[in-house]
Amino acid sequence: MLGIDPGTTGMGYALLTLDGEPPALLGCGLVPTPRDGSAAERLRGIADTLDALISEHAPLVLALERLYFNRNVRTAMRVAEARGVALLCGARAGLEIAEYTPQEVKQSVTGNGGAEKRAVQLMVRHIVRLDAPITEDNVADAVAVALTHAQRARLAAAIAMTR
Repeated sequence: MLGIDPGTTGMGYALLTLDGEPPALLGCGLVPTPRDGSAAERLRGIADTLDALISEHAPLVLALERLYFNRNVRTAMRVAEARGVALLCGARAGLEIAEYTPQEVKQSVTGNGGAEKRAVQLMVRHIVRLDAPITEDNVADAVAVALTHAQRARLAAAIAMTR
């Protein structure tokens, strides 16, 4: 599974395998974009990296954070553009797409939909059993998005087995 925290200057990604408990973190990081590049060059860089990650790791699901209201319209537009590129890359690859609000992610990972970033980082470290916390917010958020989907997918599977 590929988890994404969208952005044009710091798109976090996380690759999880759901084979065990807890889910195993295969890799995570920031999608590199040219610092001085135009908006189009940044979006192309995001698309190229996501296409390569999808091709190399063959995830079945793309889970990403939904855009929430942002007072800064310019920032909201840039994040929306990056989300669009991620959605397109996932759709082109035939991935199942799952979207979660920031509050749903925080609730799933910490038990509190209003949790601070630090709480998310600490719980991500605990859940995937890392030696040190992930200190980059966008990366920790991408792992949290992927974990949220993993939790929801397991719940849906358990419910389906009872029917």
